Amino acid sequence: MSTRLSKSRFQKGLQCPRALWLSVHEPTAAALVTESKQWIFDQGTEVGRLAQQLFGGGTEVAEDYRHQREALETTKRLLEGGASILYEPAFYFDDVLVRVDVLVKVGDAWDLYEVKSTSKVKPEHVTDVAVQTYVVEGCGLTVRRSCIVHLDTSYVYEGGEYDLSALFAVEDVTAQARAFMPAVPGLLESFRTMLDGPEPDVRVGAQCTTPYECDFSARCHAFMPAEHPITNLPRLSEGALHALLDLGITSIRDIPDDFSGLTPTQAETVAAVKKGEPLVQRDGLAEALSALEWPVYHLDFETINPALPLWPGTRPYQVIPFQYSIHVQQEDGTYEHREYLHTGGTDPRRLLTERMLADLAETGSVTHYTSFERQRLERLATAFPDLAKRINAVIGRLFDLEPVIKQFTTHPDACGRTSIKYVLPAWCPDMSYAGLEIGDGQTASVRYTMAVRGMLSAEEIEKLYADLLIYCGQDTFAMVRLLERLREECG
Repeated sequence: MSTRLSKSRFQKGLQCPRALWLSVHEPTAAALVTESKQWIFDQGTEVGRLAQQLFGGGTEVAEDYRHQREALETTKRLLEGGASILYEPAFYFDDVLVRVDVLVKVGDAWDLYEVKSTSKVKPEHVTDVAVQTYVVEGCGLTVRRSCIVHLDTSYVYEGGEYDLSALFAVEDVTAQARAFMPAVPGLLESFRTMLDGPEPDVRVGAQCTTPYECDFSARCHAFMPAEHPITNLPRLSEGALHALLDLGITSIRDIPDDFSGLTPTQAETVAAVKKGEPLVQRDGLAEALSALEWPVYHLDFETINPALPLWPGTRPYQVIPFQYSIHVQQEDGTYEHREYLHTGGTDPRRLLTERMLADLAETGSVTHYTSFERQRLERLATAFPDLAKRINAVIGRLFDLEPVIKQFTTHPDACGRTSIKYVLPAWCPDMSYAGLEIGDGQTASVRYTMAVRGMLSAEEIEKLYADLLIYCGQDTFAMVRLLERLREECG
């Protein structure tokens, strides 16, 4: 059997042989990607295009993934014609097909550059480069240096064209890549043997999510019960997971009381699931909530963090708030809603901050969920020194609901998880994010970024803004409802 393993499939094999087998035998199962994943891919493509300009004067092998044979022929023709800088050349050796981001000739050898839209070099990037170097040299070229090009988050955009020499960092990983290369032939042989046989029997485990979430995770977890699977236990170690599977246990309800592989938090979750009702430390909860000063302002931000900075004074992957929602809740349970969504494509921070300070008034607790809002406020105070005193006053009023829920409550339907996406439907079953056009922060960020970059029509932008207002308002209304339920639990 001669199986053409693309670079991505080789990496999938390093992660999980079963995923590699499935990607070859059932490729359509991995073909469905979310809009968020597609945008991440598109950002990577844009970063790659910019990085090519670090090595000007090159020739691109333009054939895409649907025309790999033609790409190989074009690469061969350009090399024979004396090309010295190539973008996206294709090479095929030992059943592995790679597309190198940039290949630069230096004397009789070549420097290989792999572009990543990340802020640092990761271990999986090194194996990626090692495979490329192995294939390129297998095709008869000599690779002098193997390098990774990534974004430098210390770069501050000044407007206009990007300063590419400051935007990108280049790291030589030749030594690390060559240290891995001797293992490549053996790995390839093991992959061929595995691909010729039946579907590998590989247990679910850490490889399902690390270093990336596997496209086939849902398929491989299908044997788990729909309600309270053991994989819902927060931060369950692979050792504990496999120990439970060895006992034939897939449901949290069936975990023995004397099972020793759980943390105290996990054991408490198991007890709540078995009891079928929330566990609440009412005295501690009541004392924590007594610190609230009324009226309570529930605050939530929506943000973007584009790989390539959009506005002067910002950096790669800097988190920029573009929207907030505030629900003002009185002690008698009544409430009103205030909100702001920045439109027009300009830097949203100044106008958003000024409007937010007015909407939060000067007294009353400001609740949020996790430390995310605190961090955004701290960054805004740094960005606008003239507003820092007022922003810091808001920071002094903050009250985080998440640690209160984590410390004093355990709900069986949240399975020990404290994300609001789990906690809200557990405590307030009539509320959820299901059915919303935008149901999570990543989708909100992706679509807003697409609007700012001119990738949506006027009609799409109008609908997007309406959907964003609904979603962000849901986040703060969720805190209104959660606070109501917590106060009810206090009696």
